[in-house]
Amino acid sequence: MKKSITREQIIETALDLMRDKKDLRSLNLREIARTLGCAHTNIYNYFSSYTDLLWETHTALQEVFMQSLRENLSAATTADIKLRHFFNMFLQIYIVNKGWFRLAWLEYIGDIRPESNKIAIQNTRLELNQYVIDIWEEITGITPQTDMVDRVLHNTHCYIIGEVSNYISGRGLIEDETELKNYIVSQAIYIFSLYMRG
Repeated sequence: MKKSITREQIIETALDLMRDKKDLRSLNLREIARTLGCAHTNIYNYFSSYTDLLWETHTALQEVFMQSLRENLSAATTADIKLRHFFNMFLQIYIVNKGWFRLAWLEYIGDIRPESNKIAIQNTRLELNQYVIDIWEEITGITPQTDMVDRVLHNTHCYIIGEVSNYISGRGLIEDETELKNYIVSQAIYIFSLYMRG
């Protein structure tokens, strides 16, 4: 069972298999190799352990999210719609891909975080902040301070993570997915706007 595979194929396959997983540790290198049609030892040519692969998928997930966000924001015609799309995109990714949400925010990956992951997270954070600065400036005509946007966006995002965590664990107050998404987006916009207006 020899088949030439690439690092990118392994990461894409792992992300695809993780998409709906309730327990990411139930996935292993053998299952990923089986899906790729190669021996699991081939994966060790690129990743020394499943933990290393988890860090790489976590890093790759940043770009998957940002690409979806870019596409959604480019379709919006007004700043108000952009702000709605901005927060809705988090929910789309998190609720539709519960395994990815677990990978992004719930799963313990390991003690030693790779530098590449830190850089990817920082780049994502800077890009998210810039989107919000541009949207807020379009809505109000005022350019907000970057440090304020960073704090407010972080707090609003933590609210979203909390709501989604409750929902995917079966403990949410709102059980209907569409109703939940609408509620979280409207609350996120409210919280964000309230903080931004000071």
